[in-house]
Amino acid sequence: MKDYQIREVDKMLSCGDSRNGFVIIHCDKCNEDRIIHFSCNSRICPKCGNKYVKKWVENISERMYDVDYSHIVFTLPKIIWGLIEGNWECIGELYKATFKVMKEVMQRVAKQKITPGMIVAGHTFGKDIKWNVHFHSICTEGGITKNGLWKGIYFFPYEILRIKWKYYSLEIIKKYIKIDFKEQLALEAVYNDYKSGFDVRRIKGKMKKKELAFYIARYIRHPAISNRRIIDYDKNNVTIICEDKNNKISWNEKFSIDNFIGRIIKHISPKGFQVVRHYGIYSKKKYAKKKIQKDKQEIIQNYFGKKYLKCYKCGEYAEIILFYKPNYWKNPPPNKVFGELISDWCS
Repeated sequence: MKDYQIREVDKMLSCGDSRNGFVIIHCDKCNEDRIIHFSCNSRICPKCGNKYVKKWVENISERMYDVDYSHIVFTLPKIIWGLIEGNWECIGELYKATFKVMKEVMQRVAKQKITPGMIVAGHTFGKDIKWNVHFHSICTEGGITKNGLWKGIYFFPYEILRIKWKYYSLEIIKKYIKIDFKEQLALEAVYNDYKSGFDVRRIKGKMKKKELAFYIARYIRHPAISNRRIIDYDKNNVTIICEDKNNKISWNEKFSIDNFIGRIIKHISPKGFQVVRHYGIYSKKKYAKKKIQKDKQEIIQNYFGKKYLKCYKCGEYAEIILFYKPNYWKNPPPNKVFGELISDWCS
């Protein structure tokens, strides 16, 4: 295990622990005191992930323009997955290739230079949590011309999309892998077996802005596995349910504890790696111009800052009567018990 993976697991294991901080609020309407523990914010914590996704989806949906969108998936052949497993630099460049392909094809159809908008999320996992690199994107059906006008594009020549995606992705992959005899055979097989290109398909088109929240939450911010899919745990094995909604079939996969944890951990990206990326009219520079009003009452800056939080039961503002932050200099350090963190067992 790598250091950043151990840190994320340790954070998840201590999620909701009082020693990591909490607030006590008093709600006048409910006439009750409640304890709210601080989140761990681990990238593999399903509880914190769900809370983050809800807020993120609200913000991202507000920022998006009121035009039509398509949900498009870029996939790679199975033989390539193992060649780039754990190679996050390579995967980062593949993100850029997805937008490059869409932009070039749109400009070809429009017969002029246009800039579309695209939000891309890379998934490194399949339904069985095995390594499976593919990219979900929400793309505008059109773009902005150099004159600032909107040019709609409602037809995508997928035969060209697939060929371009194959060409750009293979050029990137060749830069990052060691071309020995085994890898050379694999790439030659890919060139010969996929003459029509790599699979690029539209899941749904002509989506309106109001439909995006569901798709963004479901596909763009998606954990390797949700709690819902874990159907059995007997202290030795974990059983999950796998669903293929296109073919309307489902099956169960059973893993030992070590195998299950190993499969989850390998999908943790390094610190600073952007799992969701914005391109074109939604790139960081252009995207930041559209401001979103935030509810500052939900943010506690320090002990002498905000004094209220929303009561999670009634929704009214409740007064903060106690705020505990363990790294505050006036508080004693928490008692650490050996064995609680995964790093205690890793040399």
